[in-house]
Amino acid sequence: MKEKKQTFTVLFWIRKGRTSENMAPLHCRVTISGQRYEIPMNIYLPLSNWSSTAQKALGKTDICKEVNRYIEDLKMTIDETLTRIRNKRYPVNIENFKLMFNAQENEYSTITKLFEYHEIIEKKKFRENTFVGYRITRNHLINYIKIKYHTTDYDITTIDKAFVYEFFAYLQGFNRKDNKKLCTTNGALKHITRFKKVMNVAMANEWINTNPVCLLKVKRNKVDVGFLNEEDIKAIQKINLPANLSISREIFLFAVYTGVAYTDMTKLTNENITIGIDHTPWLNYKRQKTGARVALPLLEPAQQIIKKFDCYNTHKPNSHLFPLICNQVINRNLKKIAKAANVNKRVTYHIARHTFATTITLQREIPLETVSKMLGHANIATTQIYARVVDTKVMKDMAALKDMYAKKESQKSPNNKAANE
Repeated sequence: MKEKKQTFTVLFWIRKGRTSENMAPLHCRVTISGQRYEIPMNIYLPLSNWSSTAQKALGKTDICKEVNRYIEDLKMTIDETLTRIRNKRYPVNIENFKLMFNAQENEYSTITKLFEYHEIIEKKKFRENTFVGYRITRNHLINYIKIKYHTTDYDITTIDKAFVYEFFAYLQGFNRKDNKKLCTTNGALKHITRFKKVMNVAMANEWINTNPVCLLKVKRNKVDVGFLNEEDIKAIQKINLPANLSISREIFLFAVYTGVAYTDMTKLTNENITIGIDHTPWLNYKRQKTGARVALPLLEPAQQIIKKFDCYNTHKPNSHLFPLICNQVINRNLKKIAKAANVNKRVTYHIARHTFATTITLQREIPLETVSKMLGHANIATTQIYARVVDTKVMKDMAALKDMYAKKESQKSPNNKAANE
């Protein structure tokens, strides 16, 4: 089968239906292999002076001279755009033409350039891990447009509701050759949230009129956040382990009793251990994620774990409390530890934070507001995810009520017996 020959045309024409005082707007249309793109010119000239055959204004008036200069400049820009596309070895198609043509007016008019701009302006506000998330979102977008539009970038002014919905579907396996999900619904929504924030930057700069990403309406799925109960914690504490696994266990258990996130744990030094208002050791640190200050009394198990690492800790001002082990290694070790301890749950470092919120604090009647403060949450609504009611709590809370009704029934029994006699 013969490959279709590529065609390229540029047409200038007058839109006669929109005349005003015998003046009509001039338009330019670029067509590549049947795909059209109209370039707004915002220039008017008398109908009688336009020659569609010559593709220029006829006459020696100032208006005619200005129009012809404008046409020649635009033709040159179109030629330069084509040259840039070919030099970059991009496919010569209408999408790439629009990208390259518009980039001359605004260098941040494409998805990749806009993400770069967003990173520049937010550099002081975000930490590196946050930017990693944005870069992953950008890469998903680029892979999507390669599959969908056979191009390496995309003009942000042409992004619409359909683009956003199809990108969301792509993240969940739609239009992928392997039909594999890249993300869960909630994971895909995280990418949509980042995409929306980046597009808000474009809107703030008036590079786009509206943000089409805001039009996506998908509900987040409720997630049952895992945690360990008291029996699980005891099983992990008691199991005999080799040295490498033992270190991962102690770091994990420290998080169980303090709720400290992994990124914050890697930054902890001796200076983060202070004497609190109750004259006992407290943990004080600033959360990497939210910037919130966290202060909480150290429970006895957490204090004992710190003492275990005295031989590692040099007690110098910037000496780390614990050996620095990457999160992936800790999680790999925790999987082995859980198996050895017969804990039939998916145990990761982050589960420790959930366990602190649930088993260690909320189930022991610590108020939600206090737990939120100790976790360093910016919003108490985040903490409410952990405020689950588990079977043991139901049993405990209902015990008194059960006893009350049992006593009432036992008191009724003699009377009922007498009545029957």
